[in-house]
Amino acid sequence: MSREEFIEQHQTEFENIFKEFIGLKSLSVTGEGIDETVDFLEKLLKKLLKAQIEVIKTAGHPIILAKLAGKSDENVLFYGHYDVMEPGDLNSWSSDPFKLTKTNGRFVARGAGDNKGQLLAQILGIYTYLQTHESLPFNITLFIEGEEEQGSPNLAPTIEKLKNTKLSQVNTAIVVDGSANPDGTNVLRLGNRGVFSFELISKTATHDNHSGSLGNVMENSVTQLLNFLDKIYDSKNGLVKLPHFYDGVTEPTKQELAWIKLLPFDKKQIMQQAGINELDMDQETYYRNLMFKPTFNISSFKAGYLGKGIKTSIPHQAMLKVDCRLVGQQDINQIKTDLFEIFSDEITTNKLEVKTLGQLPPEKTKAPDEQINQLFQAIKRATGKVYIEPAMPGSVPNYVWKDILKVPVFTIPYANSDEHNHDFNENITEKNFYNGIRISYELLNR
Repeated sequence: MSREEFIEQHQTEFENIFKEFIGLKSLSVTGEGIDETVDFLEKLLKKLLKAQIEVIKTAGHPIILAKLAGKSDENVLFYGHYDVMEPGDLNSWSSDPFKLTKTNGRFVARGAGDNKGQLLAQILGIYTYLQTHESLPFNITLFIEGEEEQGSPNLAPTIEKLKNTKLSQVNTAIVVDGSANPDGTNVLRLGNRGVFSFELISKTATHDNHSGSLGNVMENSVTQLLNFLDKIYDSKNGLVKLPHFYDGVTEPTKQELAWIKLLPFDKKQIMQQAGINELDMDQETYYRNLMFKPTFNISSFKAGYLGKGIKTSIPHQAMLKVDCRLVGQQDINQIKTDLFEIFSDEITTNKLEVKTLGQLPPEKTKAPDEQINQLFQAIKRATGKVYIEPAMPGSVPNYVWKDILKVPVFTIPYANSDEHNHDFNENITEKNFYNGIRISYELLNR
């Protein structure tokens, strides 16, 4: 029986499993439905895949490890996560967020796109292959996490703990999460930017004072903060002044530039989708900026009176938050050290407080051309078309596979770009869901 015949004959069964999976809330923050979801996945993986299952306890929600034996010694790890975000305002949803609803060619529910639909497509793709072939071509390890929506706090410690035992045979990691290109084409991603975020809090007094009483006497915390900011960032030229910030930033290779040229670039569509007024750059510059250049983004600024009208007071405290997207081999620890050294005097005199808020290293996979082409062709067989993205502009914890397991890692997202993950009416299109099953099948179909 062919791949398509099997999928068509089992469509109702697949969608019923999807409905049951969605009905188990598995809320990452509160823990509601986590135990029931783990139990459901254990039974599903045993029933469909005859997998050897082990539930790994962590300091938070458990990780499911499922192993399937294949013909060769090669062992490919497939990553997904079962936890979801809270639904938010239920009145904003067009239907019950924990009841899978099919409308206008989309499956709508919390977790439909991020990541239950994509995880289930992985499982059903492997199931389809097993039912239409005698055996798997290689060993498979399914690694299913339960805290991705909290920033995966126990992912790295768990992999560190298992790297020489239960994960020692893994040769390659494939992460199935995220969304396809906005034009609907599935993508193969070979890396991602990292992120380092911090907060600066400037203080000049214990409370605000009247500008008529202490103007020219008390220093304004906003002015002080802007002067501090100038020590680390040249806003006119858009350059970071931290001494080692740009260490490890590399230019794209000829191959990466060739992949970039094949990516879609529609200025009007990008401007309309982002709601921006100007996009003064060509295709290559656009993708260079998104994939190969670090950023320094002031994400928030707060100080003084923020109500209606005017309040003639001198703010005693001002705060701003910064996130830096990192690329190549930029070293977060060195950047953080430089940041605290530059402000050591200000910190000592209590004029400034510096808080680190988060950090995630960038990741760039080094893999043979043959392996990249093999994955490319698998996605193409499944969907008809595929792009290679040298790096994802966003930040995900893919560094754990490269730096801890020491294996190449590839990201193959199954969801549509308008999946509304973390928003109301989250969804995955029927096309993307079934294409995800096809991709998972073709990744095995050598």
